[in-house]
Amino acid sequence: MKKDELLINNNRKKYLIVFICMFMQAIPFAIAQNIQPLFIPYVINKFDFSLASFSLIFTFGALASATFSPFLGKLFGKINIKILFIVGTVLSSLGFLGFGFAQTLPQFYILSGVCQVGCVLLSSLGVPYVINNWFPKKCRGIALGVAFSGGSIGNVFLQEITSQMLASKGSSYSYIVFGIISLLCSLPIILLFMRMPKANEVEVVEENSNESNMEDNRFKGLGVKETTKNKYFWRCSIGYAIIAIAISALSTQYATYFTGELGMSATLVGTLGSVFALFGLIGNITGGVLFDKIGTLKTMSMSFVLSIVAVIGLLISSKVHSLAFLFSIAYGLNVYSYMSAPAFMTTDVFGKKDSSVILGIINLIFALGYALGSTLFGVIVDNFGFNMGWIVMIGCLLLGYILLLTSIKRVKDQNKKFI
Repeated sequence: MKKDELLINNNRKKYLIVFICMFMQAIPFAIAQNIQPLFIPYVINKFDFSLASFSLIFTFGALASATFSPFLGKLFGKINIKILFIVGTVLSSLGFLGFGFAQTLPQFYILSGVCQVGCVLLSSLGVPYVINNWFPKKCRGIALGVAFSGGSIGNVFLQEITSQMLASKGSSYSYIVFGIISLLCSLPIILLFMRMPKANEVEVVEENSNESNMEDNRFKGLGVKETTKNKYFWRCSIGYAIIAIAISALSTQYATYFTGELGMSATLVGTLGSVFALFGLIGNITGGVLFDKIGTLKTMSMSFVLSIVAVIGLLISSKVHSLAFLFSIAYGLNVYSYMSAPAFMTTDVFGKKDSSVILGIINLIFALGYALGSTLFGVIVDNFGFNMGWIVMIGCLLLGYILLLTSIKRVKDQNKKFI
């Protein structure tokens, strides 16, 4: 086979893998991760749970994923990728299905942990590992952005379907149905198409390309040992964890606010979720492009503005319900701030050396903030109301982004002496 034909054939295989990763984000990941907030008002009404106590499912889920991530990361490269994705899908799907049979808070907490550990395998660890192997040099960023956009694509449809099913069938029935759908749709795709590249299928890097020249001029990094001695690394990580508190509240409590507090119809709430998902699709892809074009500092500064606008949209929607679309649009565009941002920030700010280990530390600290966010918000709402909860989240965003952005600027200035 001629070289051109080999390249075309290999490109087809790579793009198929990107599509498969998109599909895994769109079905099992989106079901396990994105539609749970819609269930909150129905579950707490059915079992008479408090908002704060039930919101702990997000805390336990985040803590479980953070705890198991380092161990699970060591499995990649040692165990067949099909097996890892199958285990991830089974855990996330059966965990979600199990919610339909849960009767007590501890049962919900345990199942949330199982579900999120599955998501770690098939999404946050699995998708980057597969994409990085199929795209070792060129187009890795855009491939990751497109792959992760699958979650937003699935969410466009799932938000409306879930809202209608919850309104007509209730939470237990909906949990079981979506758990079965997740399992039955994913397993055949994994078994038939998911695989790692062979030696002759790895991307051929063109010599003297613009990308290669640009890569040579990038800061290589000092490694994890020196990076963790830098006080600005910890300020950056702590700032990102404080931002995660607000991200957690915004991601998990909007449906309860719209349904339980503002009394919006299931149709409107589903539409708001679908609009968020649609703009999340745009945000996922354009976020990666922005990181490449204008860098981490400017891109995350834009994220700060979008986050504040999103919370303002929630506050003013209590007066005019249609203004809730401001939240859906702004927060959707800002989805890159917690999907692709950690990986881009790690290499851009702290360099490529030991980047996976440094990313693991950042993700762990972020997960702790995310685990705290939903519960903290629930406690504030139970005692002071939703408006106070959103105001506190604005405070978290202000403090978190000040720490994050100033630390990035400081580290960037330090890096100049090493280039």
